[in-house]
Amino acid sequence: MATDAENLTAAFAAADKGDADPLVELFHDDMTWAGFALDGTQKVYSKGEFLEAFGVLAKVDEFANEVVRTETTPEGVVIAWVRIYRKLGEHVIDVTMITTHQFVDGRAVRSTDTCPPEFAEFWKTVGLSA
Repeated sequence: MATDAENLTAAFAAADKGDADPLVELFHDDMTWAGFALDGTQKVYSKGEFLEAFGVLAKVDEFANEVVRTETTPEGVVIAWVRIYRKLGEHVIDVTMITTHQFVDGRAVRSTDTCPPEFAEFWKTVGLSA
């Protein structure tokens, strides 16, 4: 049986190949994600809001969300280093964000992320954020 970290890595890999179902299934229906908004501020997203926010990726030329490393705490919280690559026209960003995920019965119920400042700068530069 796969670990929560392995399931997270596989779900992100499937989403990058166009199959979002494993990612959708990984997140509990009542999950919350405390993460970045395109302007660099923090926001708490519901599952629906989180998945809707991924829609911005349809506006870029290329993207990747690759889990490059994970660590699981003794209490079961999964920490993931995620390479986030975005390209729109001549503008490119290729940085690492850190995410955390609390799993219950194999599904993420609470997640967080932190991105470097360059991420918000990218969205502003390409005109998709104020």
